[in-house]
Amino acid sequence: MRVSESSGKKWRAEAALLFVVTVWGVNYPLLKSVMEVMHPHLINSFRFSISILVLGGIYLYRRRQTGLPVWEPLRKYPLRIAGLGALGFIVYQHLFVHGIYHTTAGNAALIMTSVPLWTVLLSATLGTERIRGRTWFALPFVLVGAMVIVVGGAGTISFDSGIFLGNVLMLGAACSWGCYTALNKPMLRHVSATGLTFLALMFALPVLIGMGLPEIANTDWSAVTPRHWAIIVYSGGLSTGLVLALWNNAVNHVGASHTAAYGNLVPLTALTASYLLLGETVSLIQIIGGGAVIGGLLILRGMRRKAPPV
Repeated sequence: MRVSESSGKKWRAEAALLFVVTVWGVNYPLLKSVMEVMHPHLINSFRFSISILVLGGIYLYRRRQTGLPVWEPLRKYPLRIAGLGALGFIVYQHLFVHGIYHTTAGNAALIMTSVPLWTVLLSATLGTERIRGRTWFALPFVLVGAMVIVVGGAGTISFDSGIFLGNVLMLGAACSWGCYTALNKPMLRHVSATGLTFLALMFALPVLIGMGLPEIANTDWSAVTPRHWAIIVYSGGLSTGLVLALWNNAVNHVGASHTAAYGNLVPLTALTASYLLLGETVSLIQIIGGGAVIGGLLILRGMRRKAPPV
């Protein structure tokens, strides 16, 4: 019975991850369309205010059902939770929104597929997951593929090039999110996935709002339509709300590296949505770089399945 329940939880985690990557893929072109009328920092302040309401509601409901103290995790692990909040919501989100602003939605999604590279490296360094020696054979494919997209997708290696700058920022975002995913795993032994996400966001939200406030006076509010607000609600309620809790929950059930490997599916959704919503086309460079990244990650996942966990 225990084996069956464990298997059922893993299947539910896999299904949840498919939903997560779909939401995230569509989020790229939708966010980029809002950035035409609103500064990235202001967008973040709005969408994360929505996120904390969604996550807080889920967390408080579950804590009351179980009768556990609401703020107990904060009393036990304040520095760890604050650190995850800074990494996952301030550092990562700053790089993420500015990366999307400067590059194409398709490039951004493809570069983010390198997340498992950084997750695997940090997980192995921390000793939270055991990685076989053959696994390192796959990692150069991921790294080279990401570099092809960063450089080739911009056409020139210069920070004066907006797309190149955006690609570099997205690479930094991928690295920070990979580290966030790896560092989540040890904490999920003590704090629920939803609780960790909500409490970490509590530390980060004042900073995010503070970064967005100066942009209120610089925004042409007459250009902001109900469609833009609907996208912000979608992004805040799902992309940086509910699905973050689902992501952390999957880390707990199937492992950090396995969870991060689902990022392979995000570019397919993002490229399709970018074509339909923004008219972006897929270039040969994107195909070559994305193919190398995804191919390397498929090898990585196949080897990791054979490796016993720590």
